[in-house]
Amino acid sequence: MNAARRHWLAVAILTLCTATTGVSFVLTKASIEAQLALVPGESTWFVSAQNMVPRFATGLVLLVALHGWGVLRLTAAEWRQAVFLALTSTCGCLLQLDGMQFTGASVTAFLTQFYVILIPLWTALAHRRAPGLRLALAGLLVLAGVAVLANVDWRTFTMGRGEAEVLLAACFFSFVILGLSWEGCAKNRPGPTVAGMFALEGAIFLGLSVVLHHEAAHIMRPWASLVWLPLVVLAALLGTAGPFIVLSHWQKFVGAAEASLIYSFGPVFSALSGLFLPAWLSVICGISYANEQATSSLIIGGLLILSANALIQFWPSRPAD
Repeated sequence: MNAARRHWLAVAILTLCTATTGVSFVLTKASIEAQLALVPGESTWFVSAQNMVPRFATGLVLLVALHGWGVLRLTAAEWRQAVFLALTSTCGCLLQLDGMQFTGASVTAFLTQFYVILIPLWTALAHRRAPGLRLALAGLLVLAGVAVLANVDWRTFTMGRGEAEVLLAACFFSFVILGLSWEGCAKNRPGPTVAGMFALEGAIFLGLSVVLHHEAAHIMRPWASLVWLPLVVLAALLGTAGPFIVLSHWQKFVGAAEASLIYSFGPVFSALSGLFLPAWLSVICGISYANEQATSSLIIGGLLILSANALIQFWPSRPAD
């Protein structure tokens, strides 16, 4: 296959993965709705922790299936990176899922894009340089989009719990992305490092679900559900483990700016699927999950954040930026 055809094939595959990742937000919301009926009276933190256990177990099983048991043999340096990634990702995932219980799947997807601004901001601060005009303008666009999506009360400058938690989750996700590109970890193998990360996160979330439960029966009840478990595993395959494994191979055939712009459209796919998929899932799975509405705040806020992403990717970077 020549380079041009391979490039466009990679673009198509990255777009497909972005679409499935966007849809996975709706699937995750559906799994939470199914889970809430199975564990009445439990805290939102318990629901979040329990929901994440099969996700990372699925990712670990996939990596072992692809690379064999040797993927679990990490060097000391790989374990150090895996621990950092697991801790920051755990905080991000816990906050994101807890926040999703107080806001919509599409809003969650768009607000998670807040990391687009945070990563170059952290980089600028680490190198002790001014953020630059490009980052400043993109930052204003993101903040405006966040304000619209989060329905900020301008009299008190407050927002809802769900939106606030998702924004905080985006901060932790930005550290995860930075941790993947540490210069000191350049020699670490990505497969074993991610396998260690998945194993640690699965263990942490399992421990949290045991510690946070109110009724012992609720720890295992969802695992016997023919609705909850398939939804969570499907969300992991379409939105977490599956795309990661595919993208780790195909992203190298697409430029970083082009790939980042493709990924930024994940929330768009989430918003589009949220217009009809919840009703279908409600009928198929026997849950109560209403379709989302294409409100003016969702459209305007989403466009502002997408514009910021495009600005970051395509405005020529200067040393000060």
